[in-house]
Amino acid sequence: MNKHSATPLYQQLVDSIKEQILSGKIKEGDKLMTEQEFSEAYNVSRITVRKAMEMLSDEGIVVKKQGIGTFVASKKLNRVMESVLSFTESCERAGHKASAELISLEWKKASVSVAKHLNVEEGEKVLCIRRIRSCDEWKVMLEENYFSKDYSYLLGEDLSSSLYNILRSHGTVPMHAIKTVAICFPAKKEQEELEIPEGQPLLLHHDTAMDEDHNVIHYTRLLVNPEHYTLTIIS
Repeated sequence: MNKHSATPLYQQLVDSIKEQILSGKIKEGDKLMTEQEFSEAYNVSRITVRKAMEMLSDEGIVVKKQGIGTFVASKKLNRVMESVLSFTESCERAGHKASAELISLEWKKASVSVAKHLNVEEGEKVLCIRRIRSCDEWKVMLEENYFSKDYSYLLGEDLSSSLYNILRSHGTVPMHAIKTVAICFPAKKEQEELEIPEGQPLLLHHDTAMDEDHNVIHYTRLLVNPEHYTLTIIS
């Protein structure tokens, strides 16, 4: 690791791990070292290791299994979708009623991953809105939305309704979206919030929505119960 390089240490670690995977030194399904082991092996802090793992996990290169460790993920088919349809609109088109239960609304410091998706600086204050989204009586997804300070007006809005309707009322129209989908196992708190059995796998969505000029509006992390949800891609 070059501590005098302009490239952050966590990015150097990310690049090193990617190179080892590409070269076959680390293979699909291999368990990676612990944070402490990485810290000692590369002479970096555990915070640096944590940032690197967060980036690799966000890109779907590694997968974290609670209580077991971090593993190199299997190769996945990645589909990029360029259409935007809100959860509320999806439910209404299918003849169902959507609802939202606000869990928390707070300012947070942007993590490496959130900063990357929102095009803001790491550590910058961003608005985090956590909600449970239901379709009729079924809890379908846990929604974690991140907005830059430009959208602070959301603090004064009724967040039990459609966020996209609120955005449109302020002149912001989501037109483009990039979505990645994977499988994950929720943390205990997330499992309790969605009222699902322990060990049940969920769909993990990472969504970035943009306006017509491709300016980022928000980044969202979704944990979706596949018992009440299907994803159809039209191409």
